[in-house]
Amino acid sequence: MPSHKYLLLKSLFSCFIIIHLLLRTCIGKKTPYYPPSSCGNIPNISDPFRLKNDPRYYCGDHRYELTCENNTTLYLDNYSHKYIVRAINYDNYTIRLTDPSILENDTCSLPKYSISMDNFEYVYDYPYNLLGDQMSFIITFMTCPFPVNNSLLLKVAAADCGHENYGYNESDKKHTYIRFGYLNGTCIMDMCTINLMVMTSLPLKGAEKSVSISEIHNSLLYGFQLSWANVACGSKCMGCSFDGKRAVCVDYREHRWCDVGRIWQFSCGKTQLHLGRKI
Repeated sequence: MPSHKYLLLKSLFSCFIIIHLLLRTCIGKKTPYYPPSSCGNIPNISDPFRLKNDPRYYCGDHRYELTCENNTTLYLDNYSHKYIVRAINYDNYTIRLTDPSILENDTCSLPKYSISMDNFEYVYDYPYNLLGDQMSFIITFMTCPFPVNNSLLLKVAAADCGHENYGYNESDKKHTYIRFGYLNGTCIMDMCTINLMVMTSLPLKGAEKSVSISEIHNSLLYGFQLSWANVACGSKCMGCSFDGKRAVCVDYREHRWCDVGRIWQFSCGKTQLHLGRKI
């Protein structure tokens, strides 16, 4: 019996040595280096992002796949809407997008697509989410059959942007207005029609009092930021916070759940989150 125990222990020890050596060999191998992709003004497209035509062995998550067309980096959303990628920030997990219909030299150019916070409902595994109210602002374009006297609304005259995109129609005598910020009861009038709602991440000083067509245009050109912070935690948990640039999962024993879908703000890689309730 003792000899059998000795042989068994010897066999187990030999297996342990072999597994240990195999692990050291695997860990010791160098991970192949794949240079980041680039397209137009985005020189560093790296994990989790990748270009559609990158080799299959390149890093990147298919949910964050971008395309390169005419030397322009594009993002295709779930509704097959294309947006121009203006910047990717790997420190605060954001990507900035603009509607391709916004032209730099045309102050009156309008976005092709409507987009608002309703497009980004709370889904913990959704690849993108809007930043919170301090970093996401709504711009609303509306037409009314009568003049509206409200200092919170920017009147668009025919001399400013008198083409059909802005809803201006001389025969119908419609009046076009723009609101920067949330609509409230004082801004919404009976018989008025909301034609377009878009997002921007460029705050305007004094926008609650007055705003100009050129300022609206600059906001649209700047675009809106989306957070891809969810990828930092992956499938490890339904919510995460940040300690510097390190993602930390929420302890479910302390919080029932964490809404990572609406982040208040980023500052040097740190975020503030609403815990225990949706925003």
